[in-house]
Amino acid sequence: MWLPLFAFFLALAHSSLACTSLPFRGTDLRTGTLVELEPKKAKATVVVFLSANCPCSRSHEPSIRLLSEEFPEFQFLGIHSNEGEDGAREHFLQAGFRFPVLGDEAFKFANALGALKTPHVFVIGPDGQCWFNGGVDSTRASSPGSQPYLRNALTALRKGEEPADKVVRTLGCVIRR
Repeated sequence: MWLPLFAFFLALAHSSLACTSLPFRGTDLRTGTLVELEPKKAKATVVVFLSANCPCSRSHEPSIRLLSEEFPEFQFLGIHSNEGEDGAREHFLQAGFRFPVLGDEAFKFANALGALKTPHVFVIGPDGQCWFNGGVDSTRASSPGSQPYLRNALTALRKGEEPADKVVRTLGCVIRR
């Protein structure tokens, strides 16, 4: 019983998973402007589920901001899916992201991708394939000694290679639906 289940998850972790070809359309929480990003129009789209109140999400913001600057060939997008978080607009304005942060009304994006926690990252290829799914790194609170999962995935993709780790554990606060 366990061996077939283990084989299934091992195959899943090393296959080209489908994420979504859904366009990301919504209002940027920071500016109030309408934003539309389509994964098929970019080398890859890095979608990061964020929270204004989750300490795990907040601790990874400097790393995410730095990665978005170091990898300008990738389109970055933040998604805020948590219900009942006051002060999201102000928080994301202060976070200094140079990419949009969309509100996720009715959990459309979280449900489409299967996002569970913040921060939860998906790197989506132009054909909707999921090149990476998981945490920014191997810790709840970003730390120098952690495994830099997202950085490793983006570095591999920049070189034209597939990431060694396509699916990694996501640590953080649960998205409240």
